[in-house]
Amino acid sequence: MLSFEQYPLFNTLERQPDGSWHPEDIKSAIHKSGVTLAELCEQMDVDSRAASKALVQPFTKGELAIAKYLNVPVQLLFPTRWTVDKKRVRPRYAAKYTTVAELLS
Repeated sequence: MLSFEQYPLFNTLERQPDGSWHPEDIKSAIHKSGVTLAELCEQMDVDSRAASKALVQPFTKGELAIAKYLNVPVQLLFPTRWTVDKKRVRPRYAAKYTTVAELLS
């Protein structure tokens, strides 16, 4: 079972009312590790704006790159955008999914 307690990073992040994490906290965690969002994208071999785009809107490649870089499961880092079994929640059909945020709240 997925648990936020397994990952110390989540102790430093602020939770928003919908169950997601504040984008500036995620950005701060990346910067504290010593890289910029563009450098993270370069290291993860994705478009240079993928990470910054993922912080403001659903963007799969950026979300996966950030999660991999921070070494946390993508479904815990972006709990309103992913299901527990690591399936992407499509906004048009969001009512058909149970997100991680809903399960762990």
